[in-house]
Amino acid sequence: MSYLLQYARRPAAIAPRTPTARVDEHTRLNRPGLYGDAFVRVFVEDTTAHRRRRDNRDPKLVLRIADCSNTINLEFALDSPELRENSLFKIDTLLGALHGFRDGLAAEAELAEQREQRRR
Repeated sequence: MSYLLQYARRPAAIAPRTPTARVDEHTRLNRPGLYGDAFVRVFVEDTTAHRRRRDNRDPKLVLRIADCSNTINLEFALDSPELRENSLFKIDTLLGALHGFRDGLAAEAELAEQREQRRR
């Protein structure tokens, strides 16, 4: 039943007030019924309204990735041009590594399927 929680919504009267978001997603990484609570949580606050109020604070940024027992939180900073450039470099590097991993995983899955068929 826990997989249904992703579809549960609180009534507006008791829901916590959250900032306006450019991105706000919590995505389960496993198909229903498989393994545990692996997920990816991404949140990028939209600070457009803050600029109008002259509130120059940085947006809230969250990138959390969890498997069934481990969680990592990646930090991204926008405090200076160098840190902004590095944050974009960090996410681009992560995306490149994930694409490479996916390609390798797909190739190995195909080989595993072929080995399984030969055993039959």
